[in-house]
Amino acid sequence: MTAPEPASAASPPGPALTGRAAATRQRLMQAGAELLGEVGIERISTNQVASRAGVTPPVFYRHFKDKYDLLAALGGALMESQNDILYDWLERSAPAGFEELMQNHYQFLLSTIQATSAVPGAVWIMRALRAVPSLTAIRLASHEMVTDRICRAMGPLLPDMDPAELRLRTRIAVDAGYAAVEMALDDPTMSPESVCRALTDMWMGGLRHGA
Repeated sequence: MTAPEPASAASPPGPALTGRAAATRQRLMQAGAELLGEVGIERISTNQVASRAGVTPPVFYRHFKDKYDLLAALGGALMESQNDILYDWLERSAPAGFEELMQNHYQFLLSTIQATSAVPGAVWIMRALRAVPSLTAIRLASHEMVTDRICRAMGPLLPDMDPAELRLRTRIAVDAGYAAVEMALDDPTMSPESVCRALTDMWMGGLRHGA
């Protein structure tokens, strides 16, 4: 069962918080992530988060409009940290050529799984990005941004490949990458190394065939 669509959208970003306010917001996000992993999307409440963070409910509402606003912040932060690993992979590997880029894709994906596993409630945050209708735009915007970044790096390495086909295959690979991370974290019988190798081989083969 998916969570009902909330009445309010995520709060627009405001000025950067500093000092005590930033620390309080971080405590609320940490508490929310922990509780999300314990009780799930539907049962988590703003009062629970405030209590876990050691603040009153009014303090919670100074930082987030509702629990869905908190979920949006958690989802954005998680995807930003995952994307930073991806950008590092592109910057380090693309200058060395297609083969090097794709060989290092395995390590990039494995590093993403390892970093995500260290985030409290990460699997539930990723589920929320899929299950909560108001968070769909956040997830899709991140995936589109990542696809653009990969295509800019990979286009010169595959000059004979149709740009539209490259983008399509890259977009599919991006979605598959996020799914692979979630699958590796959600199913302890899955070997993260095997998941990463399989996806790398599949994407490399698809790009070579397309070119």
